[in-house]
Amino acid sequence: MREEILALVYAAIDDVNAQSAKGPLLKKAADAPLLSGKSGVDSLTFVNLMVALEEQIQTTTGKSLVLVDENSMALQEHPFRTVGTLAAYVEQVLSRPQAN
Repeated sequence: MREEILALVYAAIDDVNAQSAKGPLLKKAADAPLLSGKSGVDSLTFVNLMVALEEQIQTTTGKSLVLVDENSMALQEHPFRTVGTLAAYVEQVLSRPQAN
């Protein structure tokens, strides 16, 4: 399942990069930084990525998710550090019974 989720994340990255006038901002690699200090993306890029990913998930799985909420941001190690940690978090959220 991880490979399918990573493919959804990469598709969302493609969507965000296509909208960028500055060229690609996000790398399609598991270790690419998202919200990780100085090397991460700006807040607008992050929000656009989350929206694009939620849309990819909805289109592909039929499940409607909210990935960023107070619970996800309160985790000791937030899941938005890298593309890989984001994919692992999506996999965890999709496996929950309440994901619909």
